[in-house]
Amino acid sequence: MPRYEFSEGSSNKFWQIDLTGKSFTTTYGKIGTGGQTTIKTFKTDADAKKEYDKLVAEKVKKGYKSAKNGGGRAADDDDDEDEDEDEDEKPAKKAAAKPAAKPAAKPAKAAAKPAAKAAAKPAAGSDKESPRYFEFSEGSSNKFWEIRLDGTSVRTRYGKIGASGATTLKPYPNAAAATKEYDKLVAEKTKKGYEETDAPSGGDDHFDDIEE
Repeated sequence: MPRYEFSEGSSNKFWQIDLTGKSFTTTYGKIGTGGQTTIKTFKTDADAKKEYDKLVAEKVKKGYKSAKNGGGRAADDDDDEDEDEDEDEKPAKKAAAKPAAKPAAKPAKAAAKPAAKAAAKPAAGSDKESPRYFEFSEGSSNKFWEIRLDGTSVRTRYGKIGASGATTLKPYPNAAAATKEYDKLVAEKTKKGYEETDAPSGGDDHFDDIEE
């Protein structure tokens, strides 16, 4: 699996990618940690190879260098290990930023509504190990985000509404740490304006695409 590393200032990160047929797996995070894994599946082998080459070129352009010996520098306090999570959504974020001239009261109201839902759902006795599905629509941005607590791991799925999206799996030392991160991520998404809703039929099956 090709591995690339980036070290500048307090930032010491790695990125790996493995192409297999119609899909590829990327692993990324702080050097010295196991990082997190993302799996993306495409319609054809050619589509997967095209995206694979594109991502490698982007990383090299950002300053990542090939680490043939696997790297191994100690991890530091750099806190940008999630930099690749929304990589496919960056163009949408730029489009969403334009309506900034709207009254500040509207986003605040929108954020308050999902926040109340997020707080109410666990209180009603819902099982965090059941997937929770959120959507965000503003301007040309139409995205979804799904999360599930799986023992000592947190699974997420995200992308454009109507697409299968990408999946991530983050392991933690214990169930308490996983639950804390789960609550943190849900709070962050609702604060950004994501609203919880029922998942489309068959959406939960995509979590099974992650290989542990």
